[in-house]
This record gives sequence, structure tokens and C-alpha cells, in this order.
Amino acid sequence: MRTLLLKVLRDFKARKWQFLAVTFLVFLGISLFGGLYSSYLNIEATYRKFYNQTNFEDLGVEFNPAPMSLLNRVKEIPGVKAVVGRLTAYGTMDLEGRTVNVKLVSIPEKNSEVDSVYIVDGLYPKGNEVLVLKKFADLNGICVGQVIHVRVNGKVYSFRVSGTSYNPEYVLIAERGNVLTSPKDFGVLFVPYRKMEEITGLKGKITEVHVTVWGNPKEILNRVEAIFKPYGIRDGYERKDQPSYKLLRMDLQGFREIALMFPSMLLFIAALAVYVLLSRIVMEQTGIIAVLRALGYSKRSVVLHYMAYAVIVGVLGTVFGVFTGYWISSWMTSSYVDVLNLPYHVSKIYREVLLASTLAGILTPLAAGVSTAKRIAEIEPAVAMKGIRVEAPIRLKLNLPLPVKLAVNNLLRNPKRTAYTVIGVGMGVVLILTSLSFVDSVNEMMHIQFDKIQRFDYEVACSNVAKIRALKDVREAYPVVETWITFSRNGVTKTTNLIGIPPGQDLYNVYDLNGKRHFPPPEGIAIPKKIADELGIAEGEVVHVITEKGEMDVRVSEIIPQPLVPSCYADLKELERLGFEPNWVIVKGGNENELKRFGDVVSLDRMRRAVEEMMSMMKDFFVFSVAFGSSLAFAEVFNTTTVNLLERRREIATLRMLGYTVGEVARILLIETLAIGVMGIGIGIPLGILTVEVFKMTYKSELFNMPFVIYPTSYVITVLTITSVLLVSLLPGIRYVAKMDIERVTREVTE
Repeated sequence: MRTLLLKVLRDFKARKWQFLAVTFLVFLGISLFGGLYSSYLNIEATYRKFYNQTNFEDLGVEFNPAPMSLLNRVKEIPGVKAVVGRLTAYGTMDLEGRTVNVKLVSIPEKNSEVDSVYIVDGLYPKGNEVLVLKKFADLNGICVGQVIHVRVNGKVYSFRVSGTSYNPEYVLIAERGNVLTSPKDFGVLFVPYRKMEEITGLKGKITEVHVTVWGNPKEILNRVEAIFKPYGIRDGYERKDQPSYKLLRMDLQGFREIALMFPSMLLFIAALAVYVLLSRIVMEQTGIIAVLRALGYSKRSVVLHYMAYAVIVGVLGTVFGVFTGYWISSWMTSSYVDVLNLPYHVSKIYREVLLASTLAGILTPLAAGVSTAKRIAEIEPAVAMKGIRVEAPIRLKLNLPLPVKLAVNNLLRNPKRTAYTVIGVGMGVVLILTSLSFVDSVNEMMHIQFDKIQRFDYEVACSNVAKIRALKDVREAYPVVETWITFSRNGVTKTTNLIGIPPGQDLYNVYDLNGKRHFPPPEGIAIPKKIADELGIAEGEVVHVITEKGEMDVRVSEIIPQPLVPSCYADLKELERLGFEPNWVIVKGGNENELKRFGDVVSLDRMRRAVEEMMSMMKDFFVFSVAFGSSLAFAEVFNTTTVNLLERRREIATLRMLGYTVGEVARILLIETLAIGVMGIGIGIPLGILTVEVFKMTYKSELFNMPFVIYPTSYVITVLTITSVLLVSLLPGIRYVAKMDIERVTREVTE
């Protein structure tokens, strides 16, 4: 056995670059799986720990002002664990020459047993003090002890910052109809309830109730809604439908699919590469196998000897992959959590990931080794002594230039190996194209939202459109209604934005998923397809809804499959007929400081920059994935090219003796490689498109609809990247041809 082990080591040394290439493929698969899946588990564990630590709600109900005394009735419901009632208000702050939006949320005298604030600096507020959401404070340079000024309903309130904190409802700043929010430009202030009574003028009232339960959340939610129904329910949801939680879970589910799909591709290709390499070794060493058998080594010993190659490849790739995967997971978890409102992150080694990585990393190449070992077991010593010659099952007989004919015949020499290489290149294409698609989708989302839907420069919280139009820099200004609307059917409640826009303007538009523009119906409203499907609402149907103007019946005139943040749309005149009044003015042009005289101002340019900053981490990750896809294609083609050269040493030496230059031989190799590239791209692009379609279904909800697209430039980048990688992978082979000792090779092969 010592002799066989020594032979393994010598073979590894003789073919070190080929073994390194296949080991690298195993390493890529294991490191990517360990990194991505551990990141997924880390992020999930971080959420779970923080939600448990802060008593995250199991259900919530929002309604028109109601007496706080009703909380006692909620507490009496069997299965209710804890309850908190709240008041909320919206305001603005002026920070560093810009206006930012803030939400004021009431908190009780002592930290609540539901949705507790997690204080990281300072103390719990009292009197005229507030807690500020930590990331908002950090991004805007707000410090503990500082006095801040907040404008609410035209009145300015001054607060002392008693501390900074986190809250489970705002891990991601997301509210219904407003999920494209930057943590820098939207803050949350936690204000003592008594102060919120003063600000809102709702003494002894609440507008929200949040509950943790022991029992069935759905049943308890129905009973809580029944208590507050006389006051008008605006929204009711279980934890799974809470906006921030739902978006985070949706993102986490997509992350999990990526963590399983991409590494699976790499390990599959690694298995094929190991199979090709071992098949070549067995073919080359049939004479050695015969000698080993003649020396008394059993068939089992010889089979295990060749399977050892696969085991070594698997062990090396797995060991280095596991360590690199842990580093990747720590980096990715930290980067991911850094853009969220979380005080810490969990990062650890998971036994299940370690076990899965070890099994996948060793069993994947071993499976290829077993397949090769079966061939070894079938070789009889007498046959092995003669050597095994494999003729190409297909020969090209067309009258083509010799370089082309040699290249094509070599591809047909071993159709299986050619197919495996094509598949490897195809998987590299899938990885690159899918990654670029995510980047394209983020860019498309920005284009749709800020170049097609919201084409104005500013939005002003006022109704005096005439005075705004009179400003010298204002080119266009139109009044709009922005409010909320709640649908309820069969125990399911859905709340979204209701937007009224005037006809004949091009600053606020409605588009569907296919890029087709729609116009608000002159009568009734247009609603998102997602809500219509979930509630079973048909076009033309009259539905009962709840709005800030009370309960009413409205006709659903159109159902639109909307991108991004689905909302209901209506003609401004239709909403005015129903009793609504314009509360915002959209403006093209104008000066922000002058517009502030009329009310709070939202800058679309600043909002766009903030969202781009939020999405930068996602783009960085998928650029990272492009590098993995390129490495996959390089390792696969490099391995195949090297094996081809070893098999064709005699043929190449003969060509050189006949006067073919290194450049002419390289041209033959180039034709082969480009043919593999064309076929790989041909199968990779359709598979990439299919993969994008799968992700499109994952990132879809009534809160947010990611517009997955692939730009033409991404196809070009994918093709150019794969082609460049294939050409680079040829360089070692060309170098081998240039340094080839023609006479020695010819003599070795002849012997």
C-alpha cells in the first residue's frame, strides 16, 4: 500500500495543475455553499435573537382614534400574552440643509412588553425627551444630549435626545406603500405617551394596538379587530404580514435559494471535472494497471488506489473551502446587517453546514471516482497489457481546412468530455448572467420609480398649488391626494396607498410590469393585481373599503399588475367627489428652500441617492458572484484543455515536425475552445433566463414587486467575460506546446 500511496503522490506532482484545477472547483463550491448558507443561518439567527429579546409583536391593528381603556378588553382575550397601545404622528426635521421625514411613536412610562426599545446609548426618555433610532442618529450625527427640533402639523417641537435605540418593527424601515426608504432620510423617534397626547391632541386615545400571544394569532387578531371595528379599522395583520418582517423574510428566502443553487452548480461541475481527469489517468495507465495486477495487487486494491485521487481532491477542496466559507459568511453577515437597524449580528460555525460541506465536498468527487473505478474493475490484465485505444466514435469527413477539421475531430474524440466541458461553461454563464440580472433589476427599479412613475423634483405637503405655481423657478405643479385605503374580505385585510392624480400631467404616472402606461379611471379606482388576487376581487366589482373619510363603496374599474410598491390609483376629481382633498403638490423645478415656506418638502433626487446607497451592498455581492462564475469557467476549460493536450501529444508533435508553428497549433486549440464557448453560451443563456424567472417569483408580495430584468448589455458582458476567460485558460496549453520536446514526445508515445 505504501507503494501505491507513493504513486499517488507522484501522479499528483506530474499533473499538479490539473489536480489543482479540479480541487479549485470543489473549493469554490464548498466555500460558496458554506459562505452563503452560513450567512443565511447567521442572519436568521440574528433576527430570531433580536425579535425574542425585544418581544416582537405577533399581531397588530391600526384604527381611527379609540379610547385607551379598550386595551383592558384586549388583555382579557384568552391567549393574549402582552398588549401595548400607541399613538403615532409624522413630522420633519431640518438636518444639514436638507429636510428629512420622521415618525413619532409613543412609548409607555416603562419599556413595553411588546416591541420593546433596545437602548444602546443613553437612558429611557421621560418628559420632553426622545429616543432616536440608532442608525438614523449615526448617519445624521445626532448625539445623546443634543436638542432636536421636529415639525409636526406646522408646529415645531423641541426634544432632548435621551438615548439611541433599536426596535423590532424597524429593523428595515418599511411601511405599507413606502418600502423604498433610506435609514438616513427617514427616522423614528420614540416619544413618551404623555408628550404624544399633547402633540396629537388625542388625550387618553390610541390609534394602534400591538399584541404578543400564546395562542392562535389569526383567531386573536379577529377578536381584537372586533373590539376596535366601531372606530374604523385601517389595518390588521399577523407578524408574518408586518411590513418590515415580511420584506426581510422575502429577502432571506431569496438568499437561501441562492445559497443552495449556486454552490450546487459548482459541485456538479467539479464532479464532471474529476471524472474527466480520472478517466484520462486510467486510460493512460492501463499498462501500469496490468503490472500492478501481475505483481499481486487485488482488483479491490487497484480500484481503491484510483479512488484515492478523488478523495484527496475532495479533502483538500473541502478543508480550504470550509475555512474560506466561514470567512465569507462572517464578512457577508456583517455587511448585510450593517445596512439594517440591528445592534449586533450572530456569526458562528454551524455543525449542520460543516457536516453538509464535508459530505458534499468529499462525496461529490468520490461519486466521479466510483464511476471511474467501475471501468478499472472491468479491465482484464491481458487487455491492459496491450493498452486501450479510444477511437473517436464520429469523424468529420467534410472538406474543411485542416486546422478546423483537427479541432472538430478532437471535440468528437471524446463526446462525453466535450459535453461535460460545455455544461461547465454553461453553468458559468448562468452564474454570471443571474448575478448581472440582480444588478440590472436594481437599476431598472430605480429607472421605473424615478424616471417613469415619479418624474417630479419635489413633493410639498400643502394644498395651495396656485402659490407654488407662482414661484419663478417652478415649471409645473399639480395637486395630488395621498392617503390610505383598506380592503377586507373573508377575514383577510389589506391596506395600501390610495393616490389621486389629475389628468393631463406627466409628473406622476402609473405603469404595469410590462412597462405599459395606464391612466387613472375617470370613475372608480385602479387596484394592484396582487391585492385583487389575494382577496378575490374582480374588475368592475363594487367593493366595501375603509379610508380616512370612513367606510364607503367604490368600483374597481381596473386591475393593474404593478411593479415596485403597488398602490391604488384614482382620478383626482373622483377622489374629490368622494370627499378627499388634495394634501400634496408635486413640483417640477423650483427651489427647495422657497418651497419649505408652504410645508414639508420631499426631494426625489435625495431619495434616489439614498436608495442607491441602500442597494450598493446587493450590487457588491453580485459582482462577487460574477468572479465566481468566471473562475468556474476558467478551471473547467483549463482542465479539459490540459487533458486534451496530454492525449494529443503525438498528434501535436507530428504537426510540429511537419512544419506547423506554435501559432498554427494554437489556432487549432483556439477553434476548439471557441466552439466549446459557443455551445456553453448557447445552453447557459436560456438556463440563466429560467433562473431569473424563478427569482422573479420569490421577490413578489403586495408590499413590493421586484422588476427582474436582464439588460442587453448584460448578455454582452456575459459573453465577453466567458470568452475572455476561455482565451486566458488557453495560455498554459499554448505555453506547453511552445516548450514541447518534439523528439522526446514522439519517442515516448511510439514506445
